[in-house]
Amino acid sequence: MSNNQKDLSFTGERFLPGMSGRRIEQDHYQRYNFASQFCKEKSVLDFACGSGYGSTILTQGGACSYTGKDISPESVEHANRKYGAENISFSVGNICEFDEIDKYDLITCFETIEHVTCYKNALNNLYSSLKPGGMLLVSSPNRPVTSPKANNLSDKPANTFHTQEFIPSELIEELCNVGFNVDKNGIFGQRQRMFYNNPVVFALIRATKFPDIFAYITSPNVTPVTNKTPRYFLLVANK
Repeated sequence: MSNNQKDLSFTGERFLPGMSGRRIEQDHYQRYNFASQFCKEKSVLDFACGSGYGSTILTQGGACSYTGKDISPESVEHANRKYGAENISFSVGNICEFDEIDKYDLITCFETIEHVTCYKNALNNLYSSLKPGGMLLVSSPNRPVTSPKANNLSDKPANTFHTQEFIPSELIEELCNVGFNVDKNGIFGQRQRMFYNNPVVFALIRATKFPDIFAYITSPNVTPVTNKTPRYFLLVANK
């Protein structure tokens, strides 16, 4: 095991480059690749930065500074050791109790909002941490695909690490409630496919080798949502 991984354990949920599987790795890297187009000469806050791998992509995209926050002290220690630089720093932070003095041009928050019960507080904190005119990029699993038995936001997701899962319109409403604006062209997705909420289809999927074969044969690229249903959706919200 390489030195950059030996101090972090794979929990089954926390993404670790080279340890989480090819599909999951593609999904995570493509979110940061998408975000990199908005980074030029921007101060960036990356919430739930994990092991810190996204810092390289965002600074290579032109970010003038990168700040990573994560609730895990071991992840922050690892990230500072491996990726820390003059314009890159990491520190421990709880998105639900976060009170950031500094304000940022761009905030990324990927695959995090589904983990916290206090998601309204989290969205308020993200909003208050942005400069006027700033941008938030937030991603989430799409409930009808990832938790087909969960009909409502209050229903328990299939993933035991998640507290709730959204559909795009629900998260857009929550973002707007705290002051964000989400344009109709600001809805993107990954692993998009034609989707039919049919119990027979789901039974056939569950009978195959993989829980959802479409998760493996669709594209991880972040593209606009039009006539297909994404497995993960990503919203561009502006303050």
